Amino acid sequence: MKKMILLCAAAIMAFGASAQMSLVKDLAKKASSNDPQVLIEVLANIEPALTNPESANDVLTWFTAGKASIDLYNQLMAMKSINPEITDEMLQETLFGGFEYLEKALPLDSVPELNKDGSLKLNKDGSKKIKTKYSKNILEMMKNNAFDFLRLGDQFRSAEKYGLAADAYGKYVNFVNSSNAKNIGAAVPDSTLSEIIFLQGFSQFFDKNYKDSYTNLLKAEKLGYTENNISMYCNAALEQLILTNLNSGKYSEANSMIDAALLDQPNAAWLYLFKAISKEGESESIVEAFPLYKKAAEMDPNHADSQFYYGRAIAAKADAIINAKENENATTDQLMPKIKPIYEEALIYLNKAVELNADMNEAKSMIDKIKYLLYGE
Repeated sequence: MKKMILLCAAAIMAFGASAQMSLVKDLAKKASSNDPQVLIEVLANIEPALTNPESANDVLTWFTAGKASIDLYNQLMAMKSINPEITDEMLQETLFGGFEYLEKALPLDSVPELNKDGSLKLNKDGSKKIKTKYSKNILEMMKNNAFDFLRLGDQFRSAEKYGLAADAYGKYVNFVNSSNAKNIGAAVPDSTLSEIIFLQGFSQFFDKNYKDSYTNLLKAEKLGYTENNISMYCNAALEQLILTNLNSGKYSEANSMIDAALLDQPNAAWLYLFKAISKEGESESIVEAFPLYKKAAEMDPNHADSQFYYGRAIAAKADAIINAKENENATTDQLMPKIKPIYEEALIYLNKAVELNADMNEAKSMIDKIKYLLYGE
């Protein structure tokens, strides 16, 4: 639809300021039509007025565009079941556009009150008396159509169009949290709000927008939402954010995220594991990270990755003995009394990791190398 509107708008002649307002007034009358084609023409023809310096500062311009968009949305919704050419994306564009136009109209809706003789009415303090002309209708339209964002969000989510779903849920959340919603009784309780914020974060997660997903899932959790494995998705989004920073060498950013999360999850072994990985990457020393690897493994004996990384860290101690300068001429038999007990301890944790996760091929490879070195297997 937008492409069609823009094509129509391109055919409109350039008008002067006064001509633009005259055009807007004519379009405002047509915006009351129930004919979708007329509403499309209104939206196409009003495009130049949205950027003209005079008409862009007049409430009627944005009110007309908003009303035409919302009414067009409602007309399209009514026809969708019998017209397959009406897509969810088209519905989203008209609904989103309508709300954006109306949101711009509200702060412009201030009309000075006049006396019978045409002079300005004044307040007791001498200031101009101001009334609104369109705000009631604007807020009523927004209230009547706000729930449609949830309907679109659900439709997009079911169709696995997660980015569009997140946008629709987010628009609803922004509206019900606004002062306008509170003024017209459209605000919702935290129990409802938290569920919608969860759906927004859930959709962002599958859209791979992990930053916003984590922010919203955490917000929903703090509002009391506990359903649909929210903690799992919240941690998974955080894990992706941390991994992105670690893989980019942004250890400070990763540590900040980890430390913030540890305030809420002080016993989360996987967070200490990431802290250890970050420490090793930043210091380029597994020795400095060793205590953190140990802590992660001890905190959760059933966390496969923590068991593997601690086993790897222990094995690194034996590797260091073999590679030490003073042992460069030593034979394996000469070093065996020093390295065997260390490697055997490492095997305990490496085997545990494989027991917990049979697909941990890196652990299996390390086990095979150690066994070959120690036992010739």
